[in-house]
Amino acid sequence: MANQVLSPTVPLRRSRRIKRINALTAILTGGLMAILLARLWPTTSEKALWGFLAGLVWANGFEYVYHRFLLHSTVRFFARRHLVHHVATGTPEEAEHLTFGESPLWIVPLFVLNGLAALAVERLSGLGIVAGMSTAFAVYFVALEELHWRIHLGEWLPGFLSPARVYHLAHHDRPDGRYNVFFPLFDWLLRTAHAPVMAGHKPSSPLR
Repeated sequence: MANQVLSPTVPLRRSRRIKRINALTAILTGGLMAILLARLWPTTSEKALWGFLAGLVWANGFEYVYHRFLLHSTVRFFARRHLVHHVATGTPEEAEHLTFGESPLWIVPLFVLNGLAALAVERLSGLGIVAGMSTAFAVYFVALEELHWRIHLGEWLPGFLSPARVYHLAHHDRPDGRYNVFFPLFDWLLRTAHAPVMAGHKPSSPLR
């Protein structure tokens, strides 16, 4: 009986541990890249701020493209893993399938890829914003994973983010839209936000 009572906490603890490791990896990787890029391309506080804002937009767009065109695609490696997340939503196994990477081996290449993209922007524009963009990507990634975890497990959210829970869970009910998790900028821009969902809406079926 004791094991039956405690067993549901095991996936939750494992998920929380992976989330913390991912966050630490993202902060360290993004921070080190930002420091390196700032030394290679010196910047000012004003340019760093503009770079940070541009990086948040970039990260939101990357989240959208990654979610829509890879996780909901015919590329089996990505789509099959994401399908598990959809199917597990609302089940006792949900907590085990909430993080965007199962280990730092997923996180580091993601940041290297985005660092190279930001570097290309810097080389082409010469704006001196690449360090700010790298920092913003790290901040966005940590926030995205934390908020996604809280949305699914019914954990506390700041009041202004409460609509994000309804918005994202509606994606699980109708997975052909709402690809941004908590700030649907690119959903709005690319018209995949669909009609508003009524408060209190709960997904009725997983992705099939």
